[in-house]
Amino acid sequence: MSINYPQPQPHGEIRQLLPDLFYVPGTVKLAPAVTINRNMAIVRWQEELVLVNPIRLRPAQEEKLQDLGRISHAVRLGYHHGQDDLYYRDHFDLTFWRQSGSNFYPPSADRLVKDGGSSPIPGSQFLELRYSRYPEAFWWLPFNGGLLLGCDALQYWGKWSGCSWCGRNLMRLSGIRAGMQVPPAWRTRMTPEGRDQRCWLQEDFQRLLQLPFLHYLAAHGEFCADRAHEEVAAALNRAFPGLYKTA
Repeated sequence: MSINYPQPQPHGEIRQLLPDLFYVPGTVKLAPAVTINRNMAIVRWQEELVLVNPIRLRPAQEEKLQDLGRISHAVRLGYHHGQDDLYYRDHFDLTFWRQSGSNFYPPSADRLVKDGGSSPIPGSQFLELRYSRYPEAFWWLPFNGGLLLGCDALQYWGKWSGCSWCGRNLMRLSGIRAGMQVPPAWRTRMTPEGRDQRCWLQEDFQRLLQLPFLHYLAAHGEFCADRAHEEVAAALNRAFPGLYKTA
């Protein structure tokens, strides 16, 4: 049976951020004339590559990706992401990781993303948001003083690269601003009906602040280098006043 995989959407070239961290700045079309940026993180471990929040690449860039190492794992960290995961699963001999309920897009998981569970790289760990309405997780790695990879829950914005005019204005109308933040629209969507979003996810983010990390990259926005923990702490203290004092 022929599968109609989504075609590659406009994206940039593979860029190196840290000795074993690369990323591809890509895009996703939400509606006619509405395009926003999205990122794929690429983590190298010895001869293997782990793709986080995968993005299908144009053939030339896919060849360059394979030049970096063997594509061994793909990790989905957010429920509403994953449109290109099936392509990678079917075209590469890899292990696909996602949370048990993160099934908005196929395929099914080979291994589960869960607190205290195994992970693609020794010494790394997953942190699930236990109270969110839809599955979401972070991946912490002990690289270069600590690296945190996320999806939608925390985003660091400076420029609006990769966003169309309508996309930029949609982001602004949804509450996105420059700097590190918990996106207001995401927070509303992830809070169960009848719960107070001002405090509902606080315990999850308290656990996140206990992890040591200097660098952060999400599925949207830009790379935050060297000062990510303090930026995240400040953003969470704005979102949940008093959180950092009790973390």
